[in-house]
Amino acid sequence: MSAVISRPETPRTVSQIRIGPAPPNATVDLLVGVVGLWLAAGFLLDSWAHLHVPVETFFTPYHAAFYSAMVAGSLIVAVFARRNLALGFTGMNALPAAYQTALWGIPIFFLGGVGDLIWHTFFGVEDRVEAVTSPTHLIIGLGVLLVIGAPIRSALEQRTTLITLRSQLPLLFALATWLEFIHLGTAYAFDPGAAQLYAPPDGAAYSPDYFTNTTFVLFKTGSGIAIVILQTLILMGVCVWAVARFRLRPGALTILFVLANGMIAAALTNDTMILATYLVMSVAAGAAGDLIIMRLQPSLARPVTFGLFGALVPGVYYGMYFLFTALTGGVWWSWTLTLGAIVWSMLCGLALTLLAGGRQGNLTPPPPEGNAAFTTSPRSL
Repeated sequence: MSAVISRPETPRTVSQIRIGPAPPNATVDLLVGVVGLWLAAGFLLDSWAHLHVPVETFFTPYHAAFYSAMVAGSLIVAVFARRNLALGFTGMNALPAAYQTALWGIPIFFLGGVGDLIWHTFFGVEDRVEAVTSPTHLIIGLGVLLVIGAPIRSALEQRTTLITLRSQLPLLFALATWLEFIHLGTAYAFDPGAAQLYAPPDGAAYSPDYFTNTTFVLFKTGSGIAIVILQTLILMGVCVWAVARFRLRPGALTILFVLANGMIAAALTNDTMILATYLVMSVAAGAAGDLIIMRLQPSLARPVTFGLFGALVPGVYYGMYFLFTALTGGVWWSWTLTLGAIVWSMLCGLALTLLAGGRQGNLTPPPPEGNAAFTTSPRSL
């Protein structure tokens, strides 16, 4: 009988052990960015179901849509880490630095899911505003933001090399995911409600209800202006941050706006024109922003063009909102309210650029590349 002699494994030499975190991987960044959009689509589908489908259990196909997305994201990260371990990286360094913080988002997400199951068992299934303010839902959202923040941090580490639209897609997908989740969490304050469809009843037609009508008008117009301000700060906060740190390629803002608004608008549209309205707004404002970036090159070092970017993009965004709404059913707001809302959005965008400019000494925009979109520079403003 022959004996089997086992040979001891040869220990890794010092030269085989990689020091420091694994380098970023563009394919993994892109895949995680796609998972982010998958998560957003799943959550928005679930949110639509809470409004349209009798949901009385935790185990629904709508929940499966986004839980499967996080499972896929976890597998992508695990396979990537295993590959890097085989290359000589050890421990947490098997993941790039950008993913080491994001890793905590995976258990937070699933712990939030377990908490959500317990919450539904004892308190029932939430709907409407309660659904987007549920503590367990917010914990799940925190997990998503941590995980999908990885491509954003990865982009920051290599921002001087992201010189093509394709190389910027992971960043754009991740930012769009963040915006969709913020829109979902503030869905009750997404649309200003200026369409004629949402006009309060005419108090003059039945005078005993005059004060009720006045209260409705004051509430709906005041909240509408507040929504314009809030949504401008959310959307332009992300855009100003991105323009201050990256040389965004032509088409980048259009992609960002459409992906950041399309899903929430689809979930809320019902029989209204909300989806069409926000797609038109997103394309118009995104294209305007892309044109400004291509022609004027706004940056922290060019405060005038940076301010113009901050003011004009939200101006086009809400200008198109009122124009398209007027053409597809009418606007019940007065001219003063309508123009005032547009100006408010422009002032908010401008203010964000001024705040960002206060950190100019801490941020150095990447140098312009030898690309046709940036080689013809206008005189420095």
